[in-house]
Amino acid sequence: LAYERSELVADETAARVAALAAWRAGTARILVASVQALLQHTIAPDDLPADVGRLRIGARLRPETLLRELLGLGYVPAAEVAGRGEFARRGGIVDVFPPSAELPVRIEFFGDEIDSLRAFDPTDQRTVGPVDEAVLLPASEFLAPHRGVAALRDSLGRGAAKLPDRLAADLARFEGAAGPDESVVEGAAARALTVGDAAEVWAAHLAPSTGFDHLDPATLLVLDEPGDIAEAADFLWRQADERRAELVESGDLPKDWPSTYLGPRDWKARLVAGRTLELTWESEVPEGAAIAARGLSSGDLFGWREPQLPVTRAAGIAAAVERWQADDARIVLASDQATRLAELLDEAGHPVAVVHAPEAPPPGGIAVVERSLNGGFGGGPDGLVFVTDRELFGTVRVRRPKAMRRVVPRDILERLTPGDLVVHIDHGVARYEQMLRRGNQAEGEDRDYLELSFAGADKIFVPVEQITRISRYSGAEHPQLSKLGGTEWLKTKQRVRKAVADLAEELLALYAARANAPGHAFAADTPWQAEMEASFPYEETPDQLRAVIEVKLDMEAGRPMDRLVVGDVGYGKTEVALRAAFKAIQDGKQVAVLVPTTVLAAQHHQTFGQRFAAFPLKVRLLSRFVPQREQAATIDGLADGSVDLVIGTHRLLSKDVRFRDLGLVVVDEEQRFGVAAKERLKQLRREVDVLTLSATPIPRTLNLALAGVRDMSVIETPPEDRLPIQTRVAEASAGLVRDAILRELDRGGQVFYVHNRVETIEAQAEQLRDLLPDARLVVGHGQMAEGHLESVMLRFAAGQADVLVCTTIIESGLDIPNANTIVIDRADTLGLAQLYQLRGRVGRSSRRAYAYLLYRRRERMSEEARKR
Repeated sequence: LAYERSELVADETAARVAALAAWRAGTARILVASVQALLQHTIAPDDLPADVGRLRIGARLRPETLLRELLGLGYVPAAEVAGRGEFARRGGIVDVFPPSAELPVRIEFFGDEIDSLRAFDPTDQRTVGPVDEAVLLPASEFLAPHRGVAALRDSLGRGAAKLPDRLAADLARFEGAAGPDESVVEGAAARALTVGDAAEVWAAHLAPSTGFDHLDPATLLVLDEPGDIAEAADFLWRQADERRAELVESGDLPKDWPSTYLGPRDWKARLVAGRTLELTWESEVPEGAAIAARGLSSGDLFGWREPQLPVTRAAGIAAAVERWQADDARIVLASDQATRLAELLDEAGHPVAVVHAPEAPPPGGIAVVERSLNGGFGGGPDGLVFVTDRELFGTVRVRRPKAMRRVVPRDILERLTPGDLVVHIDHGVARYEQMLRRGNQAEGEDRDYLELSFAGADKIFVPVEQITRISRYSGAEHPQLSKLGGTEWLKTKQRVRKAVADLAEELLALYAARANAPGHAFAADTPWQAEMEASFPYEETPDQLRAVIEVKLDMEAGRPMDRLVVGDVGYGKTEVALRAAFKAIQDGKQVAVLVPTTVLAAQHHQTFGQRFAAFPLKVRLLSRFVPQREQAATIDGLADGSVDLVIGTHRLLSKDVRFRDLGLVVVDEEQRFGVAAKERLKQLRREVDVLTLSATPIPRTLNLALAGVRDMSVIETPPEDRLPIQTRVAEASAGLVRDAILRELDRGGQVFYVHNRVETIEAQAEQLRDLLPDARLVVGHGQMAEGHLESVMLRFAAGQADVLVCTTIIESGLDIPNANTIVIDRADTLGLAQLYQLRGRVGRSSRRAYAYLLYRRRERMSEEARKR
């Protein structure tokens, strides 16, 4: 299998070379290739080894000789083998990842003899099991510098002395990498990296062959949709020409420098030179000489095409049916006017009944089906002719979900409808009546006004220039309209200001009381604590260890802890909370973990449960995912102390939830909770220790931390092998979405597609299914039934689905390392913290992650959205 993505990672390059080697060796009988794989320059057939290197136990081979062989085959030295085409040496052990192997191989030497061969997992470097042999295939398409830079200079001719600075520097690096004074590994490392960076420009010189050179002239070429293949080739040529023009204009390339891809004339000549089979959807099929010119017989063409009807269409359907029957075609007529169509056929001597669930008719048979499709087809090996209303009448009834016909509001003027309640900052609650145009005698011109009605038939007219003084009423209750000219609205605003001040005073008093209150001083770490922490499957970062120490010191102090842990998404805040929770439980206290969403609660429950499984602790979940009977049992367990740790959503804040001895509260993603919600839990026990986790703390929390009211730990060091997320802001287009998703699926990953409108999410999912028919797609949002949403999320987390179309329900803490591409539709409508959290759902492994923030071209983007 070859890959057609423009940005190829080492695994894909090595896999393509392995496929070509297997094809040349005859071990592969069918080669599935893309347009790009055949167009672009690649390793020449002669450069592929005639006899692949095979390593077996007992074979005599010096480790230095093996290293030189690996370097000659294009393998890249690395500190730790993680991807195909890499190798590493540690004393008498050499790790190597051949492109044809599923797992890397660990080769252990005893002197100059291979003592053992073992496969190992690149994620944790642990041995999986012994292997019989290791087959060393080339791992690079560009081996020319290894054969000598002098040969490369000869191919350049006189132009070698006139190369631009960039190309001359590349050539000098090739020579330096092949120099005799450097060590084998260091010189080859420089060569490999240099060739990788210069591959786009030097491809024609480093590897003058293409995929066609590996194919025997007698090979049967099967072209799936030749029209699409031509479009793909045109796109690649256009892309290469644009890039080439930029480099020529900047002076980095000579004008006569060879192209990265095979030219159009050579491409077409290679296609028609051999025997070709086209699988196509064409309105007309080549006949006679045209078929012979392509090297085909008429029986070889299994193309599909639109069914041809007479000009009279429906009136001539009988004649068309008779023509198809003469060719023994299987005829299916699908129409919204199936009854009338059956009458026409009956009048023409072809009696047929309308069916709803047809089977394929026999050759020469007819089936009439109620309801039409968007288009018909004819041909194929079964001789099926499928005719729809488009061919019969020229049109098809459009069936579109009602949700697709929504109007997206742009500002308050478009959202308001007569009768809506609004709030005027100076006058109070009013009812919006209409937008009208009135003349202004003072200014001598007409202006637009909003007509607002108040209590007692009072009205005011607000100029549109003062629209910022009006907002929609968002309360749950239906209020009375305010009176104009009275003091009622003024008193209401004063009451609100006093309530805000009282809440602030209450918070300050609470924090002061917490600072002075005698808290529970937790004991030092137990042996179980060390065992649990040792089970952490990753290496802690220095910041993470410092945060853990600071949290433990706070817990062991004599006052209640109130610490904020700030760290980027995926930097290990949950592990800090997990260790703090275990420490609290070891001291006989209960722990409550408050999270904003049911999805995150379920994932935390799984994480805590797995890490605590080896210890006699009871971890329970409390959310709407949990049946009522289990919720009641959990609440009883919290009250009598039998439940040690509970993970829950806002359900934890209910009045019926009581703890026997609560010692620690962990608030995850605290920016998703209101002030009252968090303080409700703290008021349960004034002496309780509180640990708050956040990647994007709200200003109030950050201000309290910076002012010294709350303690703060910052995790700034990213985990090992963590790569920055490639973020792209772009105009939404079907092509961009398709390419982004296919690129991720091609490397075995999964994709989040965020569409934050529940009413249209199913319609959006259908569009994606049409765009990506082979992708496994599921939909998830917060209004789904509990069991259904849980099932969807578990399927996606288990890798049983490729694309999750969802709302922002995934923004908090969801950890699926295999999902490394996220596409956010209408990103301009989301807040800064939301975008940051959503982007953090990807890039949680050593793979490069991609985030696409899409906006609609026809919809005006606000200045605030542009800044975000």
